[in-house]
Amino acid sequence: MSIVGDFQNGVQEALDFGQQLRIKYYNVGFGAGSYYDDDVSYSQSGTNYWISGIVLPISNARGSSDAVLLEQGKITTNDTKLYLEGSVDTSGTIKIGLGSPIQDEYSLLSEGVTKWDVNQVPVLKKLYITRLTNGSFVGE
Repeated sequence: MSIVGDFQNGVQEALDFGQQLRIKYYNVGFGAGSYYDDDVSYSQSGTNYWISGIVLPISNARGSSDAVLLEQGKITTNDTKLYLEGSVDTSGTIKIGLGSPIQDEYSLLSEGVTKWDVNQVPVLKKLYITRLTNGSFVGE
């Protein structure tokens, strides 16, 4: 096996030891077809996608990427960092449930995805997520 293949397998093995999570994909509808209308509705698109990932707290260690985002106000210490397999679709509106059974529901922070590729193959993604206090989107 190649070095790249070994690396990809090692990342996948580490993720397999992570926490179970569920990803729900949503279609977003706007009232009367206007993006400026406050009336937003969400409908689940497709089926739930179950996978394992590594869940970590936000670190404010000096010089870390988390610390920079904290200083910029893009994340808070109450947010969470999640590492997933690189091929998982994280575009659009998604809701992430941690645990099996689901303990808490999270949404993806805007600009909260970093992806690492090896030889143009997605290997790993880091997501910044925030807890949905009532467990759902407004309008869901």
